[in-house]
Amino acid sequence: MSLISIVLAVLCFIFVCFLALLGIKALRSKAVSGAESLLGETGKVTKILKPEGIVYVSREDYTARSKNQDTIEVGAKVKVVAVDGVKIIVEKIY
Repeated sequence: MSLISIVLAVLCFIFVCFLALLGIKALRSKAVSGAESLLGETGKVTKILKPEGIVYVSREDYTARSKNQDTIEVGAKVKVVAVDGVKIIVEKIY
């Protein structure tokens, strides 16, 4: 019975060490959330950007501004190139 106890204790120790390593890795990684996760995504203009408007990206509407202060018409495809606070910065895809 003592051999079984030792084996179980070692297995539990290995499992706890594995969980601790996962926790440390999660704490060290940079959290990406909100608009920052949209960088590089493409979408469609739903309200004219003149230079600000609304863009539909990743199944949601976002307030957006065109990168070069250009006017971008409704229906145009755009790519998210930056984030400025709660607004995303986009450029037209040709």
